Amino acid sequence: MIGGLQNSTGTVTLNAPAPAGGAQVALSSSNSSAASVPPSVTVPAGATSVTFTVNTSVVLFTTSVTISASYNGTTRTATLTVQLIPGL
Repeated sequence: MIGGLQNSTGTVTLNAPAPAGGAQVALSSSNSSAASVPPSVTVPAGATSVTFTVNTSVVLFTTSVTISASYNGTTRTATLTVQLIPGL
C-alpha cells in the first residue's frame, strides 16, 4: 500500500460462526501513525468473518506495520507494508 494514497482492507475470520449477539474482535496497529484500524469490529451472529478498513498515512520510508486481532483469549497478527509515495 502506498501510504496516504491507498487504504487497505483487512478480514477477521473466526473458526466457527459467531454466537448470538455477534463476536466483538479487538483490533490494534503497531504503528497507528502509518496504518490505523478501528478499535474493534463485530462479526455478526452466525457469520464467520467481517472486513474492515485500514487507513494509511504518508510515510517517510517503507514501514512494516503489524495488525493484531484478539478474540476470546486468542490473538492473531498480519503484517502490512506501507510504502513511501513514489518521487517523494
